[in-house]
Amino acid sequence: MSGRRTITDIDGVFRYLSRDLRAVERALVSNLASPVPIIPVVGKHITLSGGKRVRPAILLLTADACGYRGPRRTVMSVVTEYMHTATLLHDDVVDTGTVRRGKPSANVLFGNSVSVLVGDFLFARASQLMTDDGDIDVLGIYARTLVHLSEGEVLQLIKTRNAGITEKEYLTVVFCKTASLLAAAAETGAVLAGADPATRKAMFGFGKSIGIAFQLVDDILDFTGTEKSLGKRPLQDLREGKVTLPLLHALREAGSADRERARRALAKKEPGDRDVAFLSGLVARHDGIGYAASRAREYVRRGKRRLAGLPDSPARSALIALSDYITSRTN
Repeated sequence: MSGRRTITDIDGVFRYLSRDLRAVERALVSNLASPVPIIPVVGKHITLSGGKRVRPAILLLTADACGYRGPRRTVMSVVTEYMHTATLLHDDVVDTGTVRRGKPSANVLFGNSVSVLVGDFLFARASQLMTDDGDIDVLGIYARTLVHLSEGEVLQLIKTRNAGITEKEYLTVVFCKTASLLAAAAETGAVLAGADPATRKAMFGFGKSIGIAFQLVDDILDFTGTEKSLGKRPLQDLREGKVTLPLLHALREAGSADRERARRALAKKEPGDRDVAFLSGLVARHDGIGYAASRAREYVRRGKRRLAGLPDSPARSALIALSDYITSRTN
């Protein structure tokens, strides 16, 4: 993994990280060990269900780009992925999800109570790993992030089915629920490398920006993807009453009659097929997809600017390639 080669695409990113990610995968499994047999069963079901490992990749690469390639990167990658996985377990219970990455969700297979409690176990194991590591700066980053994740979940819950949500409010949800953990991963990479405060702040800003872009692309894919590519039914956000950025923009641009009809459709506990078709049609008529895509590209540009102060290296070029991938992905 030595040399000064430039990495230009996502395949190159994961080739560069292949050895590191294999170590992360092994550690993800080994740290699920528990005398309670159901915990590793549920943990492996969700942890090994085909996630992209974007968060560990960001942590590994930012640490590398800032000058650290030691074993603490593996530990903190596990911390990050466990926190992410715990939120997925909790989200599926809150959202009454039935499918996750093309497979039955854990709450369907094992029940809501077990899913919530195994999610709690993952948060606890992540905390244990950080405590064993003993870096107060890292503990502070993830404690703050856990607050954001919790706030985001509650804020999304109270804003669901709300046709009047503003873009600022929505982006706050996006930061808390998604981007805060990517920002934590990037900032932690800088901390592991002993980077100065300015670099640490820049890496946080990088993770935040590409994290927001990542979620905005997810918003788009819910409208444009297929069940095979998404691992779930398309338009699921609409069925759950979630006003994501494509619909938010359409509502902002629509006439009063369409906005009122949309409000009534979103207010239903279970919107019918005609309601979903109307809402998706509204997004198409007002180019909500184009608007959200433009905003995602804007956030990626903002994130890449944060990398300008890093020395040239394969890891830095991989971070740029990973950023570009976010707006081109199809699942």
